[in-house]
Amino acid sequence: MPAISNDYTRCQMLNLASAPGGRGPFVIRQEGSPPDSTSLQQDSFLLRNDGVWVLNLTVFFLREEEQQRFIYPTSVEVLKALESLHGDAVVEAKLPEDASKAELLAAAGKTASRLLRELKNARPATMP
Repeated sequence: MPAISNDYTRCQMLNLASAPGGRGPFVIRQEGSPPDSTSLQQDSFLLRNDGVWVLNLTVFFLREEEQQRFIYPTSVEVLKALESLHGDAVVEAKLPEDASKAELLAAAGKTASRLLRELKNARPATMP
């Protein structure tokens, strides 16, 4: 099973489609396990704007302001972030110590609900 790496070919650019015209913002995701893991479990990781891969479930538990560090406004910003990755991947794979898995799942649901609400309230824009 592959470990998280800074190889851009292993990354996926996900379009959140809440920007005008549905182009962006974006997140960068990669499936794998932490490089030092002895487990075969594969998880989703998101790339933070400082080049650190963070366990997807942990991101949902962060305050909304901190979650913004995982969102790239344009595909150009995604490409810049991927081009800046060098060397060994830095990975944060630990769950917050003060949260149970049930709390993390509830936070993920709350974040998903917020995103869906934002999409529902988004106003259509005319295409140039």
